[in-house]
Amino acid sequence: MTNLPHTFSSNLGAALSSDNDTAKMEAIDNAPLARYTTLRIGGNADRLYQPESVEELATLIKKLSSEGAPWYVIGGGSNLLISSEGVRGNVIRTTGLTGIKILAPGLLYAEAGARLPHLAKHAAQQGLAGLEFAVGIPGTVGGAVIMNAGAHGSSISAILETAQILDTQTGIISEQSNQDLAFQYRRCALDPARHVVLSAVFRLPQDKPEDIEARTKHNEEYRLKTQPIGFPNAGSTFKNPLPDKSAGFLLDQAGVKDMKVGSAAVSTLHANFVVNLGNATSKDVTALLKQMQQTVAEKFNIDLTPEWKTMGTFSEEELAIWRKKK
Repeated sequence: MTNLPHTFSSNLGAALSSDNDTAKMEAIDNAPLARYTTLRIGGNADRLYQPESVEELATLIKKLSSEGAPWYVIGGGSNLLISSEGVRGNVIRTTGLTGIKILAPGLLYAEAGARLPHLAKHAAQQGLAGLEFAVGIPGTVGGAVIMNAGAHGSSISAILETAQILDTQTGIISEQSNQDLAFQYRRCALDPARHVVLSAVFRLPQDKPEDIEARTKHNEEYRLKTQPIGFPNAGSTFKNPLPDKSAGFLLDQAGVKDMKVGSAAVSTLHANFVVNLGNATSKDVTALLKQMQQTVAEKFNIDLTPEWKTMGTFSEEELAIWRKKK
C-alpha cells in the first residue's frame, strides 16, 4: 500500500501574486532520499524539488496540482521513515526556506525550513529565551509545528505566536494563532495530509545571553550523554503513553536493548531510539518496531505508538504499527 499523497485545489492561484506564477525550478530525477533523512534510510523519489522561498513552494504546489501530480513535503528528515522501495511522485524538500528575522521586540519569525538548532542559537544571540529546549532537535520549523516538537519539559506550543498555513484543499494561505492550532502532545489541529506550514512567529522573553547560553549548553550536554550520536537515528521512536510513564522507561524495563533486525537495532544507550548500523532497510525497522511494541504490550499491557511519520510504499501489516489498538 502506498501512503496517499497530498492533493491541491486550483484556487491556490488566487492566494499568490502573479509575479510567482512563472517561477521555475529544476527537478532532480530518480533522487535518492536516504541522504535527506537522519535515519539514512529511503529509496528514490521520482522527482525531488528544493524551493528556496515560501513563494516558490506555493507556486510549485500549484504547478504540480494543475498537472495532477502527487507530491509530498519533507523538512530536515527527522522523525521520518521513508520506504526503501522509494516514493512514487514528487518530493519537496523545504530546507532552502531558511529565513529568520526579528519582527518586533520578542517576536522571532522563521520560515518552515529553518533548522531548530540554528534557530535556537540565533535567538540566544539576540537575548531571546524559550528555544533552549530545541537546540538538540534536528528537525525544521515546519515539522516542529505540525508535531508540537518538544524536549526538556518544553515544546513549540509554549512559544508559538502564529503560523502561516497553506490549506491544500482550499488553496488558502492563512495566519493561525496558537489557540487556532489547539496543540496537544506531539500533535496539533493541523492535518499533515492537508496543511503545510510556510512560516511561524515565536514570542520569546528577553533574558541575559549568558543565562540562555548556560541553559542551552546544559541541554546539549544532556543530549550527548543520553542519546545515541554515533549511528543514524530518527529521534525518539515512540510517544510517551502516559504523563508518568515514558516510552523509554517502559522499553528499558521490558528489556529491548538487545533487539536487532538486520542492520536496525535498539540503541544500547537509550531504549527509545532505533539506530541504523549501516545498511538497515525500512523493512528491518518496521519489523523491529513491531517487536518492541509487542514486548511492552506483553509486559505492561500498554500499547506504544511511533512518533515518526512514514512516506512511500509500506504494507498494511507495517502501517498497522502506527494505528492505535482498539
